[in-house]
Amino acid sequence: KLVAAIALVYLASTCPDLAADDTCLSLLLSRLDQPEENGWRRDSINALLALATSSSACAEQWHRVGGVAALQALARETAEEGVERQAERCDEALGSLGERRVR
Repeated sequence: KLVAAIALVYLASTCPDLAADDTCLSLLLSRLDQPEENGWRRDSINALLALATSSSACAEQWHRVGGVAALQALARETAEEGVERQAERCDEALGSLGERRVR
């Protein structure tokens, strides 16, 4: 399921006419609370950030599935850990969704 969700979210980020499904988005967001396992968390984060900054992103959908709050938490977490590039990408994604940046 996770591989399919990542693929669908990446596809949605490159095709403006294709919206990401709430289930796929929710599945990837659920990976943010889990420890890294064989790169799945990193891949989920990359797919989510690609979608959030794409023209396919829908702020209403991101709010509905808890994605904005998850991105805000991820931005804070990565900034605290000193992972500057990822923190910047999270802030960029939040800006694309019309939200205030964390940093």
